[in-house]
Amino acid sequence: MSKEIKLSFCVAYDWYFLQYSLPLVYKDADQICLSIDKERISWAGNRFEFDESGFRNLIKEIDTENKIRIYEDDFHLPQLSPMQNEIRQRKMMAAFLGVNNGWHLQLDSDEYFLNFPGFVQYLKKLKPRRPINVCCPWITLYKRIDEGFLMVNPTMFSKIEFIPIATNTPDYEHGRRNGYFNHYTNFAILHQSWARSSDEVWLKLNNWGHRYDSDIDAHFKMWREATGENYQLYKNFNQVKPSNWPSLSLLPLRKDQSVLDLIQSNITIPTRIKNIDLKKKNSIWASRILKLISRR
Repeated sequence: MSKEIKLSFCVAYDWYFLQYSLPLVYKDADQICLSIDKERISWAGNRFEFDESGFRNLIKEIDTENKIRIYEDDFHLPQLSPMQNEIRQRKMMAAFLGVNNGWHLQLDSDEYFLNFPGFVQYLKKLKPRRPINVCCPWITLYKRIDEGFLMVNPTMFSKIEFIPIATNTPDYEHGRRNGYFNHYTNFAILHQSWARSSDEVWLKLNNWGHRYDSDIDAHFKMWREATGENYQLYKNFNQVKPSNWPSLSLLPLRKDQSVLDLIQSNITIPTRIKNIDLKKKNSIWASRILKLISRR
């Protein structure tokens, strides 16, 4: 199998986060696709504001090796749910870059790879004999407050949220997830996620793939009320699967520092990932046993 690295981004109203995420991966990718709805309409069917000149100027500045291809198409079919539109767009991005050969990686604009060169070298050493997903731990930022960033704290290894990032056979069934075997790594991704302005959080809640999976009013209220005084009271509060976010912790940061300072600070996830945990997680036999147990 060719080891070409084919990298795709879903781009929409929060395209400006590419100023942080794209330079981190640009050098080590062979092809890069930036896909955006041609009518600037979200998966939920809502039109969004988009700074066309700002977007084009940013890409021109970053794309010094002509690796980037901008793919515009209709990604908001009204007969599909927001999640179905997301899955469709992800499949179309893979087809746009050619589904055969190489590794397909998909990121969102607000996902910042902390060691992409290392991850690429890791992928090139893998020799899977079947379709697989290669998964990375998310460091999810929940809110910016005066004291720094409130961050989702997984508390233990079993609570660390891993996201499928790369696959040798691109097919998507729910977001980036599918039924392939998941291979886990410790190459962390800092996820800007909900650490945005109040207007941006409300916009995201109304337009992301999980638009109809939870009570967005309740979650927006919960987000607004989080402070440096009460964040320790937040327990099991993820919008889609509560146990995915067992608690919050504080990443101290001065008011004059930004997410870029976090990216450059060699941040590590709060619960250390041990090699023995990854070996257990990556055992195909252990995976099969857990599946059998879960079906009972």
